[in-house]
Amino acid sequence: MAKDKQQIVIGLSVIICTYNRADLLKNVLQDVCEQTLADSEFEVIVVDNHSTDQTRAVAESFCQRYPNVRYCFEAQQGLSHARNRGWREARGEYLAYLDDDCQIPTQWLTVAKEIIEQHAPIVFGGPYYAFYNSAKPDWWKDDYDAYHSMIYADTAGYLEPYQDIHGGNLFIQQSILQKVGAFNPQLGMSGQQLGYGEETELQMRIFKALPSPRAYYDPRLYVDHLVAAKKMNIGWVIRANIAHGRAKYHLCPRSSMRFGIVINCLWRFVELLKNIVKEFFYMTFKRDKTQHPYWQNDLYESHRFREGCCGMWGFIYECVMAPLSAIIAKIRW
Repeated sequence: MAKDKQQIVIGLSVIICTYNRADLLKNVLQDVCEQTLADSEFEVIVVDNHSTDQTRAVAESFCQRYPNVRYCFEAQQGLSHARNRGWREARGEYLAYLDDDCQIPTQWLTVAKEIIEQHAPIVFGGPYYAFYNSAKPDWWKDDYDAYHSMIYADTAGYLEPYQDIHGGNLFIQQSILQKVGAFNPQLGMSGQQLGYGEETELQMRIFKALPSPRAYYDPRLYVDHLVAAKKMNIGWVIRANIAHGRAKYHLCPRSSMRFGIVINCLWRFVELLKNIVKEFFYMTFKRDKTQHPYWQNDLYESHRFREGCCGMWGFIYECVMAPLSAIIAKIRW
């Protein structure tokens, strides 16, 4: 049933960026619109990042029923572009970034309001837990939920300086973005292309600009995050970790590079070859079939495979391509 129109005094702007996931969008919008927090205290902004499915129709159906829901279309592909568009459209004091494949409890925004009133943190958020809407493959262990969840602590408090809040459950004071800028469009998802690191890079800039650079974390402010069927195969794990490696290049201080970009790239390439040989030898000759009954278990649980092979390859790729792209851009200019 549609809610009566009323004057909206906005404290929170919930921004949901979406691309070709109309079915999931419908579910998360229903969760947001059924919050215990009064409609007059928050708005919902759906940023359609050039979808070609029924995304617009789904969003507009909620706009007609709920006066605090708005729809906007962002033609420039990329999650960072969509998140920045949401920021420009928002009227709330705080921005709440929520992924379109999340499920949220009805008290989610009420808890957020309590945190703001009691602590007024610049950046805050909470944990997310894995959930599924498809069958798991035979090799998938229940323990793998941890790979798709983020839980820092059992109690509320400020995180350590090196910890940051995941972008799918992230609250940011809007005024700080006026000082440090928004999400970096070079990072993050873009259509079907995997990409990461944009929320980490933004928080690094925020914390660098503040005298007390820490994010606030509250376990009550939780969401459930979908582990889609495509994520439960080794091919996706390879692509995702390569993408994490590429993002790491942009997040890594240049001062930590060994003897400059070229030498650093060569050094990491040697490490990559060593890790590939070690992983192949271990999986072929030394795999514990009791602990790893399937070969996928060995690869999925192997830090050497995830970071030392896939992540290292992504980092090396970006070591070469990022400077080359910059040179080509200058030549074209």
